[in-house]
Amino acid sequence: MAGSLARNPVTEEALHSSITKIIKDYSDNKAQPSSNASIYRVPQKLRKLKESDYTPLIVSIGPYHKHDERLKDMEDQKKSYTSSLLSRVIEPGQTTDAAIKEITNKILDKAADARSCYTATHELDDDARFAEMLLVDGCFILELLYRRQKADHPQKVGGDRQLIGDPILGDTAVFLDVRRDLLLLENQIPMFVLQTLFEFSLVQLSTLPDLIINFFGNMLNVKLRIRKVAKTKTAAHILGLLHDCYLPYYTTALERKNTNHQIIKHFAGDLDRAGVDFKEGKGRDQMCVNFSTSCRFSFLGGTSHRGTTESRRCCYSWFFQLCGRTSFEIPKLCLYDSTEPFLRNLIAFEQCSPSISHHITSYAFLMDALIRTEKDVKVLVKAGVLENQLSTSGNARLLFNSLRKEVALGEFTFLPQWRMVEDYCDSYESKNVKRNWAELKRYYFSNRWAFISVIAAFTLFTLQVIQTIYTVRSFY
Repeated sequence: MAGSLARNPVTEEALHSSITKIIKDYSDNKAQPSSNASIYRVPQKLRKLKESDYTPLIVSIGPYHKHDERLKDMEDQKKSYTSSLLSRVIEPGQTTDAAIKEITNKILDKAADARSCYTATHELDDDARFAEMLLVDGCFILELLYRRQKADHPQKVGGDRQLIGDPILGDTAVFLDVRRDLLLLENQIPMFVLQTLFEFSLVQLSTLPDLIINFFGNMLNVKLRIRKVAKTKTAAHILGLLHDCYLPYYTTALERKNTNHQIIKHFAGDLDRAGVDFKEGKGRDQMCVNFSTSCRFSFLGGTSHRGTTESRRCCYSWFFQLCGRTSFEIPKLCLYDSTEPFLRNLIAFEQCSPSISHHITSYAFLMDALIRTEKDVKVLVKAGVLENQLSTSGNARLLFNSLRKEVALGEFTFLPQWRMVEDYCDSYESKNVKRNWAELKRYYFSNRWAFISVIAAFTLFTLQVIQTIYTVRSFY
């Protein structure tokens, strides 16, 4: 054909070889992410925001950080814990070799399924080395859980609280670093591997979820008992188990249908000035958020109305705004140094797993919508919604403002409650009388003692007026 370029045989052969290699490499199942994957590499767009929150400090679990030289010092301790666990579970009459062969065969049988849980396992392609990693890391975790249970409940396990000689539990700084590392998305092993080892070694100690929950507790609120997931439900890994523990008790079809709802921010300080009383939520779980309006007095039968559309219309009228009360209940969140990496890894897990609930991501969006300045943080701290153990209110603000960066919200768990906030704010901004009354309530009716003081002053003023009238009339 006129004008066409002549083919270069060398270039043609090179292209052919290159495409053939791509097809061959990526037709291999090992080169493709498995549909069973649940232990992911953190997306680069999240990692670059704060890489340290996704990187182990002291111990490597699983293949992703296996060859990190910084973590080599803990390898001997992991093997020591493994030896303690396995030597303790040898049954009478059973030789050490027989016990070791039994458990290694169990792990080898699970190795292929375990490998499919990772999106990349090129660091340990050899099955024997991969199975050894699973066994050592799994036994280390179980022995750590066992020793903590032994210290906390000596009457059940037959131990004592003496932890001075333990290299991890006896050193608070090391323990906190290890606990943090066990909650990183990239630092997990499959739960079914832990369950296999648990059934071989610690089956007499209640259940594996109970051991895990006893070890970690409620990482978001030490005063609220963490919800225990159903024993029949199998979590992907330790981080996934704790993620399930924070699932809200309620779910509605509304949450999943309205995935594109734009969240209009209404900051805590503004809502406080608008007459909204923030309160520490007393619900059954960490995600139990409630925005409600009620009436202190009613001439319609004395009934208090809460949480319905009819109630909102009633309370948004002038009279019920005058005597109404609006509250925003959010369970307390304790902010420690460990809180941010825990939340970031839960959110990363949700971002990599589209099929699971995004309630932690929703919580991050909710708090970001409430916090713009340090004053907003102080409003929530005063109300008991936040317990700030960070150095400043500014650090708390930066935490919430950065959690949602580069994060996609597939569903907003708190959409029904936030729509009520938006309805309230639209109604508040439309009538000056509501703004004036909200300011009055905020300054003079914020608590019962202030209310009593106002009533007493008003009563005294009324009596003074009456006395003045009678004094004036006595002259006529």
